[in-house]
Amino acid sequence: MSKPSHWIHSESSRWVREQIITDAQAARICSLYPTPTTVPWGLLLFTGFGAVVLGLGVILLLAYNWDELPKIAKLGLVFGSVAAAHGGALHLRRLDGWRPILGEAVALLGTMFFGAGIWLVAQIYNIDEHYPNGFLFWGLGALAMAWAMDSIPQALVSVVVLTIWGCTEIFAFHSAIDGSWLLIAIGVGALAWRKHSSLLLATVLASLYILILSNAGYWSNESGVFFSALAFSVGLLGTRHLLDVPMRNAGFGRVIAFFGFTGFLICAFILTFENTAEHLLKWSLPEDAAAWVWFYRWVLPVAALANWCLPLLRLFREKSTAVPREEWLCPIAIFYSLGLSLAGLSSEHELATLAFNLIVLALATAWMVRGCRDGQRRDMIIGSLILTTLVFARYFDLFDNLAARGAAFLLLGAILFAEGFYYRRLRKPEIANEGGAS
Repeated sequence: MSKPSHWIHSESSRWVREQIITDAQAARICSLYPTPTTVPWGLLLFTGFGAVVLGLGVILLLAYNWDELPKIAKLGLVFGSVAAAHGGALHLRRLDGWRPILGEAVALLGTMFFGAGIWLVAQIYNIDEHYPNGFLFWGLGALAMAWAMDSIPQALVSVVVLTIWGCTEIFAFHSAIDGSWLLIAIGVGALAWRKHSSLLLATVLASLYILILSNAGYWSNESGVFFSALAFSVGLLGTRHLLDVPMRNAGFGRVIAFFGFTGFLICAFILTFENTAEHLLKWSLPEDAAAWVWFYRWVLPVAALANWCLPLLRLFREKSTAVPREEWLCPIAIFYSLGLSLAGLSSEHELATLAFNLIVLALATAWMVRGCRDGQRRDMIIGSLILTTLVFARYFDLFDNLAARGAAFLLLGAILFAEGFYYRRLRKPEIANEGGAS
């Protein structure tokens, strides 16, 4: 029961006892604030984790005694365990109360048995196959179960297994599977959108970062990886502003903002160093470069900029936009980086390092000011940490003597002290009002 509903129900009972209202009036008041249905996350978490561990234990136990079993018994165990687990899960999902949650865990156990069965059947018949295909079939099976059962746990398993499949192809067999991240983005991302699941979306975005950067590194060099990371991060931030306001401010939008800003800040911070800026902004592509090279180095950045077209159009039409001013630095940064690379100015690394130092500084300052002004402690802390990190980084590669370094730290300390004082001063009337109200 949520806190407001619990308060209303408890207080209405007290009002009845004190004869302030009647039983009928209390029932009418409580009917206006119904008790929301809550998901027993504790039961779901522990039963799901227990199902995974149980599945691993059964797999290891069978592996230990596998050679002692006849072939027909082996096949019976493989197919029987999968059928029994999913059959039991189907039965439990039809019942009431906590049993459907238990059914999710049993179905997850069945998916674990399915994955183990792929390799066990191959071992029974001595099938010498490209082993990453086992992860592919396992992941596709989990994805099919996720859509059939409308299940987030199954979708999480499919993301993990398909990510292993894509990485195994690249790092073990030196074969890029660019469709791996497209499969996760479309197949699992659509389910995360439909369910509005922040947890599933976070898992999908983490997987997309891993697979996109791994494939970009296969086709290109560090420069291609950098531009892919920068483009994907800026594209995420642009996508967030295409959502409606409630979803943008809810957990779904906050997950997108977290991954987008984290990726962008890492990329921007890397370009504040002269040597890395000169190396990463080189745009040397061979004439016979594969199509995927151009995709990661050109199509992704252009697509990221395209995501900002609608917010830009709103800005021109309405002379205002819901996008905070400092966030416009993100598409400007990718446009600036592409311009330097295409113009062959990567050797002019001072242009890049100065610009990205100013970008990181502007973002930190904007978040610190907003945090103090609006009482957003999180923004203030994040901005302060970014500013501190930037000053410490410049301590090692910019200032030449101890006097300059000391002056930088004095300035940083003064800024942080003034920020804390300013935040306290703006919050003091609110604290006084809260004390007076109590």
